Amino acid sequence: MVTQTLEKTAPAECLPTPQSASEFSFPIATPYPIQLDFMQRLFETIEKREFAIFESPTGTGKSLSIICGALTWLKHDSERKVRTAPAAASSVAVTEDDQRPDWVVAYEKKKQLDDAGNAAGSDEDDVQQKYLRWVVNTRRREAAERKERLVASRRGAPTASKAESNKRKPDEDGNSSDGEAVVVEAYYSGDEEAQQKPGNGLDDDGQVQYSASVRKLLERRAGNRPLYDSSDDSDNGDPSDTAVPPKEPSITKVIYASRTHSQLQQFINEIKRTQFASADKVKCVTLGSRVQLCVNERARQGAQSVHTINERCLEMQTAGSKKSARCGYLPLQHTPMLDFKDATGALIMDIEELAKEGRRRCTCPYYGARASINSAQVVALPYNTLLSRSARQAMGILLAGNVVVIDEAHNLVDTIMAIHSISLDLRTVRALQEMVQMYFTKYWRRLKGSNVTYIRQTIALLKALGKFMQPITGGTTRVVSVNEFLTMAHADHINVYKIDRYLRESKLGRKLNMFSDRLGQKDSDVTSKRPTASVCESVAGPAPATAVAAFEAFMECLGKPNRTGSRLIIRATSSSESGVEVELKYLQLDPSEAFSEICSEARAVILAGGTMKPANDVVEQLLPSNSKPQSMPLDLKLDPANARLFAWSHVVDQSHICSVVVGSGPTGTALRFTHGDQGDPSKLREAGLALAALCQVTPGGVVAFFPSYALLDRMHRNWTSVGIIDRISKRKPVFIESSTSSGDVLELYSARVKAAGSTGALLLSVVGGRLSEGINFSDDLGRAVVMVGVPFPSLASPELAERLAYYEGMTGAPSAGSGVIGSMGPRARELYESLCMRAVNQSIGRAIRHRNDYATIVFLDARYAEPRISRKLPTWIVGSSGSGATASAFGPALAQVASFFKQDFA
Repeated sequence: MVTQTLEKTAPAECLPTPQSASEFSFPIATPYPIQLDFMQRLFETIEKREFAIFESPTGTGKSLSIICGALTWLKHDSERKVRTAPAAASSVAVTEDDQRPDWVVAYEKKKQLDDAGNAAGSDEDDVQQKYLRWVVNTRRREAAERKERLVASRRGAPTASKAESNKRKPDEDGNSSDGEAVVVEAYYSGDEEAQQKPGNGLDDDGQVQYSASVRKLLERRAGNRPLYDSSDDSDNGDPSDTAVPPKEPSITKVIYASRTHSQLQQFINEIKRTQFASADKVKCVTLGSRVQLCVNERARQGAQSVHTINERCLEMQTAGSKKSARCGYLPLQHTPMLDFKDATGALIMDIEELAKEGRRRCTCPYYGARASINSAQVVALPYNTLLSRSARQAMGILLAGNVVVIDEAHNLVDTIMAIHSISLDLRTVRALQEMVQMYFTKYWRRLKGSNVTYIRQTIALLKALGKFMQPITGGTTRVVSVNEFLTMAHADHINVYKIDRYLRESKLGRKLNMFSDRLGQKDSDVTSKRPTASVCESVAGPAPATAVAAFEAFMECLGKPNRTGSRLIIRATSSSESGVEVELKYLQLDPSEAFSEICSEARAVILAGGTMKPANDVVEQLLPSNSKPQSMPLDLKLDPANARLFAWSHVVDQSHICSVVVGSGPTGTALRFTHGDQGDPSKLREAGLALAALCQVTPGGVVAFFPSYALLDRMHRNWTSVGIIDRISKRKPVFIESSTSSGDVLELYSARVKAAGSTGALLLSVVGGRLSEGINFSDDLGRAVVMVGVPFPSLASPELAERLAYYEGMTGAPSAGSGVIGSMGPRARELYESLCMRAVNQSIGRAIRHRNDYATIVFLDARYAEPRISRKLPTWIVGSSGSGATASAFGPALAQVASFFKQDFA
């Protein structure tokens, strides 16, 4: 017997890393060396399916390097798939028997190879062809319908759709008789479906009890679901039915996330500069919320939050809506949306351009952008959309096999925790209880299935929460687990998991918002068309949509009581205006749970930023390795062992940067602004004298950062009383950032610095404030950045205390107390210092913005010279310090700064 075996799996072709800027289609002939190295390391990271952190200072062309590196890999990967398609067909095992004729063996071998080759691309091709056939058939059918309507309108005869709509008569609530928009649909939980009711197959109301699959089919055919509802599962419908769109295949893509829409706009504009936009015609789509993309003024008018716009949008697209109330930007046919998708694929558009295109075509750009996701090669979206699983699912964003790039990722861990931390106050609980009770009283006879049971349980839970929060006195702060809280609130007998599932599946929140809006409208009509307060506002609560959204998010958290790292803070504060304000705040201290979903699905994950140091705690929090909880997958593709950190220095010459740590002031007083020192008038005065002297030798603008608004105010009052502010103002006018607004201050400061013959100005601002991130203090706007004190976060915060304690205990070691720095465990102290220094690094990075820029960085606190602090500063700062990591007396430091500005920087 002779056995012949072909190779079972073809070896994966490894893409070689491009070696020149031209191979990366870089738009500049001679890039900075760090740009070429950045693109090469990025290409390798994606190819090797790794997790990496990229630190490239602002002004080094980071965005362009990301674009060219990632899109070059995307282009090469597409070409590889074309080349390796035949190889997949050859990877078939064939075993032959020597007793059969050779021609039979050869024939069977050829047949298996042909079948394997056809199967290699058949599934994907079938899906693509199925979708394309649906597009062609839909366009043809809808063109015929438009022609029919045109002919019918000329004859004055009603079309079939119009005749059907005329049959619907509004009921007493203004709803169509075949779909009660405000009444929640019949609901049956999974447990109740498993327990078939005995008897004649009727439910409590005498209605036929259908199975889940039949109910789903009836719901779809009833047309009572929003036309573009993300929960619609019609992707798996029969493609022969042109009314049901089949699933469009999703191609490999780069998913780019950043913090703000202005940063996304900058990224899109950078793509337009490259060959990928002009020659390669890369398809790119930018996603945003309805706040940015909704073009219906009726939906936007008077909206107090994004939740209000969301609910209005969903209400205005239901099939039961009256024609006058329907959104005119949501077409009844698919063709306008397909045309919008084609337009966005042909031209790269940012958020504003998408909205403009939607107005021009009278088509919703929000849903148009969502429809373009699968065919796009680049998807640009905000942090919150990427980091929230529910948001990704609603948008239809798939991570599997795609490249995820998170830019400006220095605050990624904080952002994840903020997204999954929810607050619920007593006013909201009371308002919701009243609204749900009013809804139930009006519609309980028309509720079917288990709606009555679950709404009663929801009311009972709201009553329990309100009763628990009511007697709490001001000044109370307590941290408990979710299960402990439910016991304390006497709500442990209520199944919060089932209520959470009911709220999500029944869409009760949407019905409550519609009910509140219609109730408010009726009250307005009764009172001579004067606007009246909504149900929530009538009891001094938030807007109804906001209240419902907060409760749904809070219940989603309570529905997972055993989630790792979950805590609940019970806090009551007193104020002279509103009395005692009681708040329940759910904390999620483990960001790895949310981030692991991204890591386990994406091909590669890249965190990029101008100041990513310190990075060790970021990796440990996002990819914990020592003590993964049982609920987390243990086979994460990306783990700390494979995490890589790439950090580059600045493109500016080291002679253009001067950094110095000042350990003592002009009179020799030590500069060390700990919490206890911040009330010492002599030290406050010493800092003012040092800043005044620096302003005398520094041209252009000087930006000083303080740890808090409280210390800034205290120092400013001290400096004013002793005449230091007057002394500084003779050379540089002083501008102060407030906690409420900063735009006008920045404009006034910039105008003064740029004025003809100006000697500059001084701007006093706060670390972590509006002017410490995302602001460009290039050239004369920031010739000097002065850090006054070390901005350690307040240990009085229970959120911070719990976070430090949790991080300390991640290794399984007992957690030390976190009340003071000295009592912290080593891991907690490391995290505490890292949180501080990331904020510092962001602030000092505002100055040097391009290759020819120059500035001095002055640290007015001796602690910046301590090794634990100095090693967390950016490489380009530490390398520029003439005195290394030692603190200088004020005299030598001032001489060093003065000598620096005497250079010729041309």
